[in-house]
Amino acid sequence: MKHLLLVESNESIAGIQACKEMGYTVTLLTQNIQHYLKGQPLESHPLRLVDYIHEVDTFNEEAVVDFVKAYHQANPLTGVMSFAEFYVVQATAAAHAIGVPTMQPLAAKNARNKYKSREICVQSGVPVPRSLLAGSIEEACRHAHSMGYPCIVKPCDGAMSIGVVFVNNERELRQAYDSYVNNRNFGRNLYGSTDVLIEEYAAGPLVSVEMVTYQGQDHLIGITDRRLVGFPYFVETGASFPVRLSHEAEIVEVVRRGLHALGVDFGPTHTEVALTPEGPKIIEFNPRMVGGPVPEMIKYATGIDLPREVLRMHMGEAPELTPSVTRGAASREFCSPVDGRLIEVTGLKELEGRADILRSHFIAAGREVFFPRSNFDWIGRVMVGGDDAEQAEQKCSEIQNTIGLHIAARPIS
Repeated sequence: MKHLLLVESNESIAGIQACKEMGYTVTLLTQNIQHYLKGQPLESHPLRLVDYIHEVDTFNEEAVVDFVKAYHQANPLTGVMSFAEFYVVQATAAAHAIGVPTMQPLAAKNARNKYKSREICVQSGVPVPRSLLAGSIEEACRHAHSMGYPCIVKPCDGAMSIGVVFVNNERELRQAYDSYVNNRNFGRNLYGSTDVLIEEYAAGPLVSVEMVTYQGQDHLIGITDRRLVGFPYFVETGASFPVRLSHEAEIVEVVRRGLHALGVDFGPTHTEVALTPEGPKIIEFNPRMVGGPVPEMIKYATGIDLPREVLRMHMGEAPELTPSVTRGAASREFCSPVDGRLIEVTGLKELEGRADILRSHFIAAGREVFFPRSNFDWIGRVMVGGDDAEQAEQKCSEIQNTIGLHIAARPIS
């Protein structure tokens, strides 16, 4: 039986469920199993599907590699990977160490480092926003003065839009820098680097290009558009797939050039691109499959079950990446306009029984809610299917107008 080791999991553990449905033996490597169980007995938790669980410092690349090499000797592994953003580099290094299919470790590491990926793109003539690296507030202020306001403050190794802020002047820059450096918690007891990018603001719509690289070929899965709110923060509150753009070929070619410059030779990638007046500019690379609702949207729109195909290629099997249907899907994420407490969500009954609603979920009444500063601040999500992405997006807009968020604002202290 094929044996897969997963370095941590995403919150939904959908990847683990898919592994078991595909007949794989699964070992989960985690820093702390209670992150998932939260006090619940393992036998009543979805993680009971896992065959073996071992606790290791999964944020430590050397510790993960050493464990996997020893474990592989006693329990031969077919594949090693991670669906979770902050563990892709460690999983890639471990997979490479035992000779199972994976991306080149340096490519994964460079893709995760936003400044290093910028440097490589500039050297290769791939369009990116101008960026300068700052290791202190004094350096950040000098760089911003040199670049000119407005500009973007962005963590060098972040995710989920945490710490990404648009600033107009030095006062806002200092506030954004201090806010990030003093609270750079990405969850799971992970803390980001104090290094930040001071970056040119790349004005224009944001899209992401979903690709899979296999046997030297870059396969385009499709392009996802993105809706953003929370300015001066950048929080995603909507997406549709697959969008059709008049200059799609140019966008995809820019991404391919960037991936090749980084040395990406295997696996899924999720690349964000700003469509600026000067042309497409790569905002960031992610050496992993797109997250959130998009894999489910891709499956509905194309028939491609992307998580399963990614698993298969990491297990030495050829992925099936040919669409079997042609449809569209869209999602809408809901956020609070203020910090406070959720009293009630109205309008959800009208969604019941609708065949085109792929998923609908909102947090429970009584929970604390926050003005959106990162993608962790969502209150709920609705995902809709349609004949194409445009129709699905229109349905989302209509649904958004019918749902009411009733929130008790927190008093200003």
